[in-house]
Amino acid sequence: MSVVITACGTDETEVQPQTDEQIVEEVEAAEDQEEQGKENEESVEEDSSEADPKSLQSAIPSDWEVKLPTDFPVAEGKHLTSITSSEENEVTYEFYETDQELPINDPNVKKSGQFIGKLVITKYETAEAAGEEIDQTVFADGEPVDLGHGIMGYQDGGAGSLFTSWNEGRWAITARSTTEKSEESLATAKETVEFLETNTMPIPKEYGHLHVDAEESGSLAKWQKQNIVYTLTDFGDKTLDWLVTFE
Repeated sequence: MSVVITACGTDETEVQPQTDEQIVEEVEAAEDQEEQGKENEESVEEDSSEADPKSLQSAIPSDWEVKLPTDFPVAEGKHLTSITSSEENEVTYEFYETDQELPINDPNVKKSGQFIGKLVITKYETAEAAGEEIDQTVFADGEPVDLGHGIMGYQDGGAGSLFTSWNEGRWAITARSTTEKSEESLATAKETVEFLETNTMPIPKEYGHLHVDAEESGSLAKWQKQNIVYTLTDFGDKTLDWLVTFE
């Protein structure tokens, strides 16, 4: 049993006992107040995270239901940041590696950073409209070549280039080289197949296409998730490393 000491108008103190019912009520009230405090703290943390202007995710409208990876590849000792721009149905990321950590759209990003590639996320009215932006070719024409791991590719030339093309799932994939270095097309195709044996590309809904250039500058990846289209460009020999971070 606890006691409450109350002050009186005289030097004497009066001791009034608390009932068990009063004690229980006070304990329950204290527990409720503590729990409410925790909920308020969690709510503040969640709100601040979602609204964080430093976050790459913050540039994407929430109703797009697009979730960016959090494990983009970054060179050792470097930090990843971006210059972003938005239109009504498109968000563009220009990625940079910097020596110091900088928030997105910091004015010093372009001054001190190294540009490494671009991601464009586009929202279409329908999945059908998005699919029209993707190469859906099922390759079967040209000279057959064995790419390893049971995958058959087909070679075709034109306009000073040699293309080695094949399909993996709903992905249409092409490796290109110049005709002067025709052996590089096949070598690049085989290297790509080998890489994809142990690394997984995002599963497109419904289609995706990948262009791997032996000279690296023309490499790109483009795939859809329903009415959303993702496009990776300018990543050079890092195109595949970036592509496989997406789900």
